[in-house]
Amino acid sequence: MTTPSPKVLILGPTAAERDTLSAQVGAEGYGVDVAGGSEEAIAKLRAGSFDLVMVDAAGSGAEGQRFLKALRGDAELALLPVVAVAAADDVEIISRWLALGADDHLSRGSSPEMLRARLRAALDRRRLREVESLTREMAVARSIQQDFLPESLPETRGVTLAAALHPAREVSGDFYDVFTLPPSGAIAMVVGDVCDKGVGAALFMALFRSLIRASADPVGGGAIQMIGGRRTLVRQSLEAATPADLLTRVAGFTNDYIARLHGRTNMFATVFLAILDPLYGRFDYLNAGHEPALVVAPDGSTLALRPTGPALGLLPEQVFTTGQGALERNHCLFAFTDGLVEARNPTGEAFGNERLHAALRTSGTSAPDVVRGVVEGVRAFIGTAEPHDDLTLLAATRTIG
Repeated sequence: MTTPSPKVLILGPTAAERDTLSAQVGAEGYGVDVAGGSEEAIAKLRAGSFDLVMVDAAGSGAEGQRFLKALRGDAELALLPVVAVAAADDVEIISRWLALGADDHLSRGSSPEMLRARLRAALDRRRLREVESLTREMAVARSIQQDFLPESLPETRGVTLAAALHPAREVSGDFYDVFTLPPSGAIAMVVGDVCDKGVGAALFMALFRSLIRASADPVGGGAIQMIGGRRTLVRQSLEAATPADLLTRVAGFTNDYIARLHGRTNMFATVFLAILDPLYGRFDYLNAGHEPALVVAPDGSTLALRPTGPALGLLPEQVFTTGQGALERNHCLFAFTDGLVEARNPTGEAFGNERLHAALRTSGTSAPDVVRGVVEGVRAFIGTAEPHDDLTLLAATRTIG
């Protein structure tokens, strides 16, 4: 597959000057189009795909300056580099254009070598601007995404909580959430992993997290009912709903919303959800195609909480079931994303379940120690290797009983 040639728009009031410059630029292998005025130039830039603009700075006069102002004020076009073309002795004109926002200048009648150098410099400048702009945007996206995670974990008598999320890239498709459910004070725990990586996964991460939190609200939420052949969220108080009812409602509503409204994107998420009674240690859980969460005992033995239904968002009207368990004193409920067991060292070897269980045996069962110990184990294992996937961990340890 061949890479298309860079494309240049040449703006100038006279056909002769445009034709001369077009021939010179075209001889260097660039695609060329021309415009006689600022409105035509802006229209062509918006309609096409151009890499830079060359302007007859002397001949275009005020019209060219209007064009430059319009270009720099257009969010979609502002990064395009502009090269002002003028006679070598037109120092005042060149200075004015550079002050107005032109990126470079070229003396009329310059050698092919000089033209080639100016064009390459302009393209390099555009690539640099795009990288800088993307870096700024990704920093903003990461900051916004961080705001979707809990600012702090609930402080509940009888249970300690800890969590960590380490994106493989600037933004993550992983998410976690922890919140209490009134009036019982039960703790809702969520760990999710959106398929794919990058910006698309990050956008859906925010959507999945918001849908789960909203549909889990026992006051602002509601029950799932079949209306017109479609599963629908009906607003009503769910204070009397069982944890299992709440979990299946959350999974069903989130699944149907994504599958029906965004099915064409083929985006889905594996999710582990649990509702823990901090006083008695009982918990209900729903595993939607996710890595098995683990109940970790003080002796390092584990009980795996395997999937009870499919991933969320694949197909509407999926059936989800729940499981039950109990946390004894000093036992830990530990959920994580597959970026943990699939983390790879420089030779390509995966961290795997055996190393995970070894890390759990040596970290104890205190939630902060579990998270810290596993993260340190993974980091030591991968060494200098680039992160393979996002890494998210969530732990809850019962301290009474």
